[in-house]
Amino acid sequence: MKFNLDGLAVYFPYDRIYLEQYQYMRALKQTLDAGGHCLLEMPTGTGKTVCLLSLITSYQLANPNNCGKLVYCTRTVPEMNSVMEELGVVLRYREEQMILEQRQQQPAVDGVVPGNDVDMAGNGDDDAATSSSRKKRKRIYRPKNNDKTERSNMGPSLNETGAGGNGTLAVCLSSRRNMCVNERVLRESDRETIDAACRSMTAPWALERAARRSQNQRQQHQQQQSEQSFGDSCRYFDGFREAGEATSMPSGVYDLEELKKWGESKGWCPYYLTRRAINHASVLVFNYQYMLDPKVAKMVSKELESESVIVFDEAHNIDSVCIEAFSVTLQSRHLEQATRSLGRLSGEINRVKASDGARLQAEYQTLVTGLVDQGLLDTDPSEVGLASNVLSPDVINEAVPGNIRRAEHFVAFMKKVVEHLKARLRTVAGPPGGGT
Repeated sequence: MKFNLDGLAVYFPYDRIYLEQYQYMRALKQTLDAGGHCLLEMPTGTGKTVCLLSLITSYQLANPNNCGKLVYCTRTVPEMNSVMEELGVVLRYREEQMILEQRQQQPAVDGVVPGNDVDMAGNGDDDAATSSSRKKRKRIYRPKNNDKTERSNMGPSLNETGAGGNGTLAVCLSSRRNMCVNERVLRESDRETIDAACRSMTAPWALERAARRSQNQRQQHQQQQSEQSFGDSCRYFDGFREAGEATSMPSGVYDLEELKKWGESKGWCPYYLTRRAINHASVLVFNYQYMLDPKVAKMVSKELESESVIVFDEAHNIDSVCIEAFSVTLQSRHLEQATRSLGRLSGEINRVKASDGARLQAEYQTLVTGLVDQGLLDTDPSEVGLASNVLSPDVINEAVPGNIRRAEHFVAFMKKVVEHLKARLRTVAGPPGGGT
């Protein structure tokens, strides 16, 4: 049904609406008009999601210059998929209604203006429809669709007008574990290992290493199959980088499954493709952390316009999410691994430092020997202490590059931090336990 809510045409994808749903949407519209904040509560199962999506997407359609993106934050991945399915229903209904309205405008030239909009729940212009609704009970807010119907609302829009009748692009963003299509990375089990495997193939140093290896193979006139180079770089990420600005997405509603299908068909990484599509999407659905966790939000949410509409579903979970985002779990094995890593880093710094010192000594010895051979040094080197041609340690330390000195200071500082955490861990949790 399409109805008028205080001057706003709202596209609601079901035949009837509860009075509570109407009041919910009215309060939401008043908040959007005022540009402020609101806290709305409705019981579970009363259609909060469809009311919210119907109202805000209709508000976006009516106010394209004053209303920014809809950013819908959920707590879990199943909730994210549920929101995308409901959004697909809303936009599909609006798209069909706008096409129908365009067709009905043809007889308007002769003075015939069709219309059956409603102002409130169940108040239509057609009495026959009202009597029919009394005979047959209609579904209220969410008909039980089969999986095939719900999937038909996902993916690129096939109509010329685009999704929602105005070319809406709606995407969801999750972790690499839920969006990766690389077979090698998907062999890993936990999130941390998957993230590490992905970075090992997409980080700048990994790309440089793969480029050098590929160049060496071309010089040797060797061909390397994709399976052999799979461990050096990700072919989906490489395809995404090579496509550049051509990595655009057609309008539509893309849940996690559709994003992976679309990315895999194009040879592009779905994760990085979605991160780029955020700037062009009208509706974003992702986890709380992408908005609340500073480490993640600075990569994803920092460029959102100030006019964006931010929705926190199940907002009573925000406090626990914030606590989790600003908490760090430490165990004794983590600190022992940090100690070993700092030891290896310290050894590498000493090796580079000794190498630089030896090179400086060699250059100094060559300089003194050259001066003596050319007769530019009048005094016998043995009389001025130059017989050994060795620089004092103070001079060598002063000549050590600044980055080495900073690295030494960093390692010394981190060793103190690790020892402090070990002592704190023993105090809080005891020798065999762990703490937060």
